[in-house]
Amino acid sequence: MKKLIYSFLFLGTIISLSSCKEDSFEDLIPQKYEKILYLTTSGQQNLALFNDGSNVDYTVTVGKTGSNPAATAMVQLKVMTQAEIDKDEHYTGNNYTVFSNECYIYKAQALEFKSGDTYKSVTLQLVPEKMVEEIHANENPDAVFILPFRLTSQTDSVNTDKCDLILKPKITELSIAFKKGSKTINLTDNKENSIIFETDIAMVAGVQNTWDFTADMEVLTDQSILDKYNSDNNTNYLMIPTGAFSDIESAVFEAGNNESAGTVTIRRDHLSKGYTYLLPLRLKAITEYENIAVSDKIFYGIVEYPLDMVKDKITLTTAMLADPFGCGGGDGTVLANLVDGVTDTYYHTQYGKAVGDPTYGQPVDITLDNLVKSIMFSYVTRHNNGNATPQIIKLFTSNDGENWTELTTINSGLPVDNLKTYTSKIFAATEEFKYLRFSVIRSRLGECDGSSVGPCWALAELELWGSN
Repeated sequence: MKKLIYSFLFLGTIISLSSCKEDSFEDLIPQKYEKILYLTTSGQQNLALFNDGSNVDYTVTVGKTGSNPAATAMVQLKVMTQAEIDKDEHYTGNNYTVFSNECYIYKAQALEFKSGDTYKSVTLQLVPEKMVEEIHANENPDAVFILPFRLTSQTDSVNTDKCDLILKPKITELSIAFKKGSKTINLTDNKENSIIFETDIAMVAGVQNTWDFTADMEVLTDQSILDKYNSDNNTNYLMIPTGAFSDIESAVFEAGNNESAGTVTIRRDHLSKGYTYLLPLRLKAITEYENIAVSDKIFYGIVEYPLDMVKDKITLTTAMLADPFGCGGGDGTVLANLVDGVTDTYYHTQYGKAVGDPTYGQPVDITLDNLVKSIMFSYVTRHNNGNATPQIIKLFTSNDGENWTELTTINSGLPVDNLKTYTSKIFAATEEFKYLRFSVIRSRLGECDGSSVGPCWALAELELWGSN
């Protein structure tokens, strides 16, 4: 596998926690020293690595300074053991765990400084893949993994403040993921039957892609995924039907490009108006390079197919309306006032006697010309007062006008003042229906269940939209 190309130089990869700038080292060396050796980068250093299956070169530089530039010297750079770290008072209490020798390729060696030499560099190889394995195998959640180096000499002076380098690698798995968690598409924005739904996929930040590979996607249709999404987001979406998506196209990554896009074709003719559908997508494992991981996070495509406010308008007439429990007639009003297009008139149920039903309240039944599955309504409150505005509304559906199934309950957000317009959201039934029962269960005057005199409701206008 190609080596990962880092976007930083080796000295720039580390974030210094305690070391001084290199150009100030000589100023710190007293002139009484003929020569003294030190690490140009020392102390605790964070090191960003990517685990792509390749080893990473890392260079440690040893400097020589002092009053005699011509002096020769001999020094050794070694990796400290766990026992040495545990015994050193400078490092106790840090929960340091030293990586084993499987995590790097380096043999301690003597560095010879000849006359005039001011620095020597040592290059070792780090093995991120093995580092990740050791981190995952460790059972101590507080462990801080390090690779510690110490500069020593049997013959020459070493700056004791700059003799240790504690590398603290932070290893990121090379991976790809969806750039966003979700994306919404509204089918009214595109009139074609087949609509291309595109989602962006990107490689983890901080690395330049040097591979050619494809990222496959799959659609997840498990009911549990839909249930969790609706619960977490307070939505009532439907899972997209199997026949409503096709042609799942992979995202193609080419060397030099860190981003690509996958696509899914959405078929309008397999969806019903008035619904919002969930299209959950997940990335599949990369087959070309097993070291390129994929995020397991689900991407949520949200496919909106709203009602058309013009084409899906149901023109209500008096002949379509019925008062099944004889609740109407308050103030001498009639059902026709609900659909006359005039807000100065209104329909009012009776308030001088107890009317209504314990289950259905004071309803208005609507016989539809055509079967529908989704419905939306709007109303205008009475023009001259808001005393009897509805406060709880239930919708019921039926195909014979006798047996009713509850569709929804609306008990919040309803207006209380006069001459106010309320528009509901879209409600979708599990099957088509011919009859709709608009039931006012409670108004501002009380429960409309027929148990007492007084509770009633009034509205100026009622409108309806629907589709199958």
